[in-house]
Amino acid sequence: MTEQQKLTEIQIIATSCIERWGEDSKTQNFSGRLGRFVNQLGSNKELGKVFLDIVKYYNYYSRERLDQIMGEFYNVIVNELKLDENFTIYSRIEDDSKIDSSNFFLEEFKILNNISNHFSYDIEKLDIEDFDNIQNVIFIDDIIGSGKTVETFFKRNKKKLLKVNCFIFCIELLEEGKSHLEEFFEENDFKCEIVCHNLHKKVFSEDHIFRENFKENEMLLRDFERGLWRKKSKNILGYENSQAIVSFFRNTPNNTLSSFWFEDKKWRGLFPRDDRKPAFKKIKKNSVNYNIKKMENSVDG
Repeated sequence: MTEQQKLTEIQIIATSCIERWGEDSKTQNFSGRLGRFVNQLGSNKELGKVFLDIVKYYNYYSRERLDQIMGEFYNVIVNELKLDENFTIYSRIEDDSKIDSSNFFLEEFKILNNISNHFSYDIEKLDIEDFDNIQNVIFIDDIIGSGKTVETFFKRNKKKLLKVNCFIFCIELLEEGKSHLEEFFEENDFKCEIVCHNLHKKVFSEDHIFRENFKENEMLLRDFERGLWRKKSKNILGYENSQAIVSFFRNTPNNTLSSFWFEDKKWRGLFPRDDRKPAFKKIKKNSVNYNIKKMENSVDG
């Protein structure tokens, strides 16, 4: 393939992507961005072809596109499920102490659909008695990969969630995650339904993006990502091999192939993750100074 042919292919792919996604600040001049992304590979044309084939199936969600989907979700709740709003609350699937993307999606959902704050709660902060007067819990999430985070959350709140009907609305859902969770819910007697905008396969699934050589292409990209990390990493081919190809306007989930969001001096992903952290998160918990200050504060208290 000549440079001119390569440029033309990139322009065609970029145009097709913008037609699917719409355009915002992160996708302006996408043809140029895609070209620079692939050109980082230099003479590695084989991997460059793999990247371009993947981008054809990539899902990017602008704020406008997400708002439209949030409206569609609410329409399902009101017009199809017809849940009694007096006995229905909205929540998120909590993972740790930080305010994460699930919190953003829940708040955005509430604002767009004019849902009062009086109808949203963190499950873990409610008493078991509260669930005597709750019939339905609706969880809003961005992406579910393996389903392990959801499983852990349901196990942790089992007594409460067994008393209600649960509904999980998410933008992206991995097929394996859906199967795993449906089996988990059934085995543990949870009444839970998952509604997703897009049910996706792993990138290197058979008869998906790569009809032929899917295993060879998987190894090719796996070896490349190992080179990026230069150490063992759970993020190779996406967190715990999730093999997703998804980005949202606020960030790219680590379920996505890491070569598309990894960034250092030698490589810049197509949709880099925003991994900036406040100072207190950068301090190593086992450092001498940190522990001394912690002891001093406890004494002062």
